[in-house]
Amino acid sequence: MKKILFIITAICFSLSFKSQKLYENPYQWKIPGGIYIDPTSFFSLHGYVNSVFANESREWTKGSMNGIGMPGQVLIPNTNSSSFQTDEAIWISSEISDKTSVMMELHLVTDPSGKGASGPGGLTLVLTEANAQFNLYKNYIKVAMGTFWNPFGIHNNDWLGAQNLFSTIPYASACYPAHYNEKGIRVDGFFGKKEKIGLNYVFSLGNGYNSFDISGYGSTDYNNNKTFSGRISIFPYLEENLNIGVSYANGLLHKGNTSLSDSSASYYDNSFESFGADINLKIKKIKLRSYMIYTKRSYYAETNNYLTLNMGYMAELSYKIDAPKIK
Repeated sequence: MKKILFIITAICFSLSFKSQKLYENPYQWKIPGGIYIDPTSFFSLHGYVNSVFANESREWTKGSMNGIGMPGQVLIPNTNSSSFQTDEAIWISSEISDKTSVMMELHLVTDPSGKGASGPGGLTLVLTEANAQFNLYKNYIKVAMGTFWNPFGIHNNDWLGAQNLFSTIPYASACYPAHYNEKGIRVDGFFGKKEKIGLNYVFSLGNGYNSFDISGYGSTDYNNNKTFSGRISIFPYLEENLNIGVSYANGLLHKGNTSLSDSSASYYDNSFESFGADINLKIKKIKLRSYMIYTKRSYYAETNNYLTLNMGYMAELSYKIDAPKIK
């Protein structure tokens, strides 16, 4: 079976006024697209355009790709035929004052159904981040309210095509909602300045979602049960070159429907509890990025209850090659 997926070109662009270094402190927690955000500018515009070619493969429409249905990936075509695909993203941010900033992250993607809402070819605008952030106390407490990527682990980085080494999304991320955006409140902070040791944290409380696929993100809370997620990480000794994190999340996916047969999963109250561990290590031009996710799903009803367990592990190793300078 022939299966080829490669990046043809990736063009990044940026524009900022009164710009300083992106994320002034290396220990600060960053959103998945943090390398494209300049939170210290009055106005900044960053983004990328990514072009991909996928050769023919029956797996593209096989379904259950990464646990989120067909085709299950932003850059994989919803057809067995060879296809060109694109991934476009833009980040807009502004520092309104020393303690207040706003940002938005927009993606122009192809709807897997082929019927997009914003243009021909199934194009759909996806708003993955849109929030206002307030600095309550130095670097220790920052609060953001609005829409944002779920802060569990580091697997959400896999959805940004221009920085994902695999191009396709690792199956391991399916152990947690791989494409999940939350609506609620997020708190983060960090400790450590010039020392070689640092620590950061991020926690969120939001509406949650009602399934483990891309359709699970809704506009409101449908089951009156908020989802809690969080991550704590340390930078031991090697400054920003080594980061080790642990994550936790829990929530109720959906309430059971007792009018259905007890042989159906929808008959039960379906909740989940996830644990995660991740590491980022950089030694000169070599970089290791890895994570592990363990999720327990619980199905409860008056007549019966049962559990399902899932665990995934991913590791990627890269070596940076500097392109020759063009005079």
